[in-house]
Amino acid sequence: MRAADSGPGVHDPAWKEDKVASLLTMHRTTHPADPHPELPACFRDPAQMAALVRGVSRQGALEPVAETPEAPPPAVTAAPAGDEAPAWQPKPLVRTCVATTACSDAFGPMVAAEARARNFPAAAAQAFVGDGQEWNWTLQRRHFPKAVTIADLIHVLTYVYLAAKAVLTTAAGRWSQYLDWAEACWQGRVAEVIAELRTWQEQLGPLPTEEVPESDPRRVVARTLTYLENNRARMDYPRYRREGLPVTSSLIESLIKQVNYRVKGTEKFWAPCGAEAILQVRAAVLSEDERLSKHLANRSCSAFRPYRSDRRACKPRKLREAG
Repeated sequence: MRAADSGPGVHDPAWKEDKVASLLTMHRTTHPADPHPELPACFRDPAQMAALVRGVSRQGALEPVAETPEAPPPAVTAAPAGDEAPAWQPKPLVRTCVATTACSDAFGPMVAAEARARNFPAAAAQAFVGDGQEWNWTLQRRHFPKAVTIADLIHVLTYVYLAAKAVLTTAAGRWSQYLDWAEACWQGRVAEVIAELRTWQEQLGPLPTEEVPESDPRRVVARTLTYLENNRARMDYPRYRREGLPVTSSLIESLIKQVNYRVKGTEKFWAPCGAEAILQVRAAVLSEDERLSKHLANRSCSAFRPYRSDRRACKPRKLREAG
């Protein structure tokens, strides 16, 4: 961002993060039992997890397990066609979105208003998926108290992945530990992971009073423990799968990228009003209810609207006076 009303050029540049919400109607299927109790193959693939962790945390991934000949990664084989797990992930139907530079106190009512406009309160089930930050849950408690709260599984797996990297020294040991913790979280056994991390925390010792690097094992374990303890009530993934609810925030993450393609980049410095205006337009473009095309077709003096008897009102003032 740049300072407003400061003349041409960039004055007092400063970072400001936008806020984006995705509001989705989805078709779900419920199941009497967990339709997919085993950790999906994508989360058991070293290369895919390395790329995922780098994208979420911007920290280094685990060393390739294949570099340790005595302990190669477990092979991931496809299930026979007759043994395929039933489709459990809800199918997206219509997406609309909200984007702003406003603070979270102003953002919450914007999201709630969009939800009411789309009649979300009448839905048979409501899910509120977030990345685990406390302000997300504050927004949920204020505006979506009846929604099932779900901590994004990908953020959870990223935390335990980095914790496994921090506490063990060999590539094979780290990968094996990650798989154990990831499967426990997937199956709703997060209490076991928390207990094991507490044991590791005791072995590593308390954090020193002086500043230590972010990669220090004690700091990584403490950070992971805090995240899991704060979000454990939102990590009942077997229940969410049975109820046909989403377990990841991948759809909102991809939407945020689409928003940021327009507003973030080198040599882009936004005045406050300009940033807010372009975010509203971008949100309208990415919404799937044709709101932008309807607005352009129906607004006064629209270039896309046929001329009518009141077209004189669309002429510039000087032309009206001359005519």
